[in-house]
Amino acid sequence: MGTAVIIGGIMFKQLRDIFRRTEPVEENLELSFDDLPEWLDAREEEIGRELSGATAPSREAISGTLDHLREAVARMETAEGDKEVHPRLRDISRKALPGFTKSMAQILSREPSGDPETFYATASETLKSALKALKGQGKYLSSSYPDEMKEVRTAVRDLGREINSMTEAVARARTDRQQVKDVRESYESLSRTREEYIAVTGQVQDLGAALAEAENGIREAEQDIAALKLRPDYARQQEIEERIRELDAADEEAGRELAALRTPAVHVFRKAGKVAEKAGDGVAAAAIGRVLDAYTGSLPDGGEDPVGLTEAVMPATLAMIRRGDLALKNQDEVRLFSDPDTLPAGMKRVLHRQREVREQRATLQENHAVLPGVIGEQRLAVTLAELRREREAKAAAKTRSESQLEALQASYARECENLRFRMAALAGRDVEVGAPDLPPPAS
Repeated sequence: MGTAVIIGGIMFKQLRDIFRRTEPVEENLELSFDDLPEWLDAREEEIGRELSGATAPSREAISGTLDHLREAVARMETAEGDKEVHPRLRDISRKALPGFTKSMAQILSREPSGDPETFYATASETLKSALKALKGQGKYLSSSYPDEMKEVRTAVRDLGREINSMTEAVARARTDRQQVKDVRESYESLSRTREEYIAVTGQVQDLGAALAEAENGIREAEQDIAALKLRPDYARQQEIEERIRELDAADEEAGRELAALRTPAVHVFRKAGKVAEKAGDGVAAAAIGRVLDAYTGSLPDGGEDPVGLTEAVMPATLAMIRRGDLALKNQDEVRLFSDPDTLPAGMKRVLHRQREVREQRATLQENHAVLPGVIGEQRLAVTLAELRREREAKAAAKTRSESQLEALQASYARECENLRFRMAALAGRDVEVGAPDLPPPAS
């Protein structure tokens, strides 16, 4: 008995496994990137066919309902109405009837046609307008035309029911089409990003080559400048340049000596000018003013000779000091204005030395400018500066392009993920789209 039960159980399990209905496992969809547009076109056509098939019965019923509704409205135009209705209500109904039938005839004159969505939109607008007419003039007709209005309302209700039956299919088709549109946008975005990435990669390569060329040019220019220093005439060039530097230092020293003379002298002469003006001595005031103009100008190129002008006003200035009209404030002023010769002689000596220094420098500078090494070095210095500016510009542009490549890589990765999600939503299963990898960046 026990053995029979065991054998029966085994046979039952085997039969169950044989006849069990297993759900088919839907495989993942795999598409190449280039095949995606064609697949989307086919999917869009499929959406249209599905919508057309799903709505065909409703569209046929809607067309029949509209025909019936037109006939019902047409019969109302000649209907006599219920004579037992109160005369006042009958009069109201009689006046409202022409407007209602005319309005309904106009509403029903548009025959829904075209693709299902166009058909749906036209039918929906017809239903909306018919309901408005029923709530408007139609509400005055039920008492006098009860049977006719019942037929019209029934037809309108049937129309609404069939339109509602289309709504879900139309909404689903619109959602599917939007999903197709989203996938197309991802595809086009990836295509544009890839094209831009390839273009920018080319820019990076070109900029890298231009940068390398500029670097080579800089090295060659620096080597040529170094070679100039090995020429036999370079020692002469160095000697002249060293002597020019010495003369520049001497000129600066002369300038400091002039300032040491001029600063206290200007202070004293300004006070002397005020004293002369106060005393009414216009000649002395004018002469002192010319000295101040010479001292505060660019010595010794300020116009009049400051030495001669100084000598001319020293007697009047010293007389003011002796009378006590002009007080000296420090040792520098006392040293320069104790006698008529110290200040003019000091100015003459320093100006003479400064003039000699500048004349010597000008001669040396002329000789220096015509040396072959100097001419070559100046030319190479200009070339080197241009190449360095070009290198900086190319390096900055290359950095910007490389940053742009990084941004494009990130954008491409995000859009690949968007494409995967959007395709899964559209296809209703996992989809593998072989989006091409971006080319490696330029080395």
